[in-house]
Amino acid sequence: MDSTEAIEHQEHEERTGPATIQSLRPTILRYIFSFLSVQHYDYLNHRTRTIHNHLGPVSLVCKSWNAIASPLLWQERTFHGWNAGEQLETFIQQTENADFSSTHEYGDFVKRIEIIDSHDVVDKQNGQFVINWITPDVVLALSEHCSRRLRDLTLVFATGRQLSNETEEGLIPWNALAEACRRLSMLTLTNYICPILPVGNGHPLHIFATHTNPLRELVLKRCKSIPSETFQQLARTCGKALTKLVLLDSDDNLGAAEMIEFAKHCPNLRHLNVSWFESFDPKFNDEALIELTTNCLRLEYISLLDANQISDLSFQTLAKLRYLRNLILPRAGTTETGMTFRQESLIAVAKSCRRLEQLHLVAPGATSSKFFEALLFCPNLQVLVIVELSQGLLMDQRFKSLGLAKYVDPESTEGYKLVWHKKT
Repeated sequence: MDSTEAIEHQEHEERTGPATIQSLRPTILRYIFSFLSVQHYDYLNHRTRTIHNHLGPVSLVCKSWNAIASPLLWQERTFHGWNAGEQLETFIQQTENADFSSTHEYGDFVKRIEIIDSHDVVDKQNGQFVINWITPDVVLALSEHCSRRLRDLTLVFATGRQLSNETEEGLIPWNALAEACRRLSMLTLTNYICPILPVGNGHPLHIFATHTNPLRELVLKRCKSIPSETFQQLARTCGKALTKLVLLDSDDNLGAAEMIEFAKHCPNLRHLNVSWFESFDPKFNDEALIELTTNCLRLEYISLLDANQISDLSFQTLAKLRYLRNLILPRAGTTETGMTFRQESLIAVAKSCRRLEQLHLVAPGATSSKFFEALLFCPNLQVLVIVELSQGLLMDQRFKSLGLAKYVDPESTEGYKLVWHKKT
């Protein structure tokens, strides 16, 4: 570089100022982030996620880094594994004491929190789990310091963990969570055992159901002892906001009356997935299904794995659901229950629900190829499972016109169960 170029370069720097982070391209910023991130395996969803544990403060003081950073940088935090307790304690200390942006606390920016109790560490003397990250103090701290923007909360309790039902010390402060987190719209609880207390002002989960912000998604997996009144209150509180309802491995407290409440008060429901523990009889009946098909016309996904008390009377009303994409009823309509679906109803559902992508039915009532012809009205059909298919249709070739590949389920103990998948 000659003297003229050096002088021009110096004059250019004086005019523009020194190069700062604002001058870096987004690709360079992403490259920097790649060296500061760690990989975390999500055991619940079976996928690897990128976690940035120590970059939250940086993103809060720099608009450029904030704009280009992944939401996992500071909006989402997951605590799981052997170091989860230490990470959670550090995170809570940051939310309580740190003020990285000079105007807001770090916890004010967190939108999603996931805490997973350890399932591996067991006290050999009494067989009880000794590592529980989800404590009343932790939940109280989250409600106090992360409530401003918290929208999605996932709590996975250790399997078999028992909560105190005698004193208030062992109770999760759901009331504080409901009062503080006014933007909470998605709640997921797994393996939660609700304390056996009188329903009312002294029941923390019922207080939460009464005063929480209307939830958009409610997921309860293997949760026990939740009172029937609490389910009904959740339906009334969530109302039109609720679009996704997942109640897997429920106990005896969830019945037709509770499902009817959800159907009456949640007309915008899109996703419904309900099942019961093997030791409990499913309580989903015709009345509940009719309420759903009458009030929740935007349903796209229905999975009732254990429902076996659904007859043709309510099944035929599924034809009202024009937006239905997935219908899974593997136990309803069997010959054993004496509630088989008529072929006319099967054809009506196939012709009306033209957006179907997955269909799992028990169809001894399908006695002619007209059922396959009706499925031609579903061009997006990807998976078709038919149980108790009549022997006359076992060799029918009409399914080939659906573009599906047929095979017999080798693990099935049911007679004439055929499975079709979209050819690739």
